[in-house]
Amino acid sequence: MTVFKSPRTRHRTHAGLRMLAVLAAKNLTRYRRRTLITASAIAFGVAIFIGMASMLDGLIAEGDRNLVRYETASAAITGTGYWDEREQYPLDITVENAGAVVSALEAGDIAAAPRVGFRGELIVHYDPYPEDGSAHLSMYGIDPERDARVFHLADALIEGRFLEPGEHGILISAWLAERLGAEVGYPVTITTRTRDGFHQIMDMDIVGIYETPNPTVDRSAIYMPLDIADFYLEMHGAVTAIHLALPEPVPGAADLQPVRAALERAGLNLNESPPAGDGGPQSSAIELLSFDEMTAEFAAAMELQDAAFGVVLLLLGVIAVVGISNTMLMAVLEREREIGMMRALGMRNGEIRWMFVFEAAGIGLIGAAIGLLLGAGFVWYLAGHGIDYSGVLADIEMDFRFDGVLYGVWSLRTMLTAAVGAAVLAGAVALLPVRRILRREITDSLRQN
Repeated sequence: MTVFKSPRTRHRTHAGLRMLAVLAAKNLTRYRRRTLITASAIAFGVAIFIGMASMLDGLIAEGDRNLVRYETASAAITGTGYWDEREQYPLDITVENAGAVVSALEAGDIAAAPRVGFRGELIVHYDPYPEDGSAHLSMYGIDPERDARVFHLADALIEGRFLEPGEHGILISAWLAERLGAEVGYPVTITTRTRDGFHQIMDMDIVGIYETPNPTVDRSAIYMPLDIADFYLEMHGAVTAIHLALPEPVPGAADLQPVRAALERAGLNLNESPPAGDGGPQSSAIELLSFDEMTAEFAAAMELQDAAFGVVLLLLGVIAVVGISNTMLMAVLEREREIGMMRALGMRNGEIRWMFVFEAAGIGLIGAAIGLLLGAGFVWYLAGHGIDYSGVLADIEMDFRFDGVLYGVWSLRTMLTAAVGAAVLAGAVALLPVRRILRREITDSLRQN
């Protein structure tokens, strides 16, 4: 049978809840010390959670930015299947006659940077170097003018100058220069294999030294002019990738439709081979890769890192729950005699539960508000100044694309979620000790000192 409450009954119920809320508010001011201690514990937990979440979001955002600026750009055109094999640096999966593809893209007002990626050994000899040495590195032939429109490598130079077409010059990182004892103007020898698998030797000079916030690039990459790489590798105008700069508010949000349209207008359809240049072999079909497709493996690694940080955040949450539970437990148990008195005066158990829920939620709101202010201050410092981990991470290999200075990011959703969650948690936790007390006889509660 369904029971309907009259408007008068509902009004009495609402009035009773308002009275309990007012009584709970008065208790907050009556027990100022207890309220302050409990609210401080909640505020600390909320602030730490907000700060840790900001650092994690900042780490991911910085990694994505540095991938776009120095490795992947917004999108890329490659030979079909190249990206899956990119760690092997294959020179047989290419974009043939890259000039036609680049021209089609630039006609559509899309900045494009062709690159040839390959592996080689950089060799240095005693005098002018402190000692003989070598390093196996990733090497890239780049178009100096077009590359600067897509990537930020030219802005990362700290010594020397950027590359010029046709010169036998390379760019190396400050990290590598320090370990080799290299300076601008020093000669190097590079050994590699051509597209057909023949050994090749290149004598080059260091013309510039760069330093980026991307440690993966700094520790593994050198750059040379595209036409020099094309000649020595016998690429005949082919490249391994054409990277694109597209408008996007955040990495991965670029619209690829203009790229497809520009290629179609030039008769260069995706998943089809562009016409080869004179004397050049036919390539495999070409494909357009989005940022998300190019960084799928990195994203998977970041998900594992997210899980690890999630465990840390979970532990922080557990600590906060335990702290809030203990303080609320003590706050309620200390008032057992007061609860017994209210029950003796006719106050129902449900009303007592609601009163303590309102009181605990009020403490939670106070703590959450303070925690929001503290957390916002922490995030403000992280976003503006960051935390420098470069001294700790100087010689540590890692997958993160940041140089050791970790900046935070603002996330209103995270901040509000933490605050509301703390207030709800405080109210819910108060039910446990109250329920325990309400099970006791009134006379037993009144005997408590």
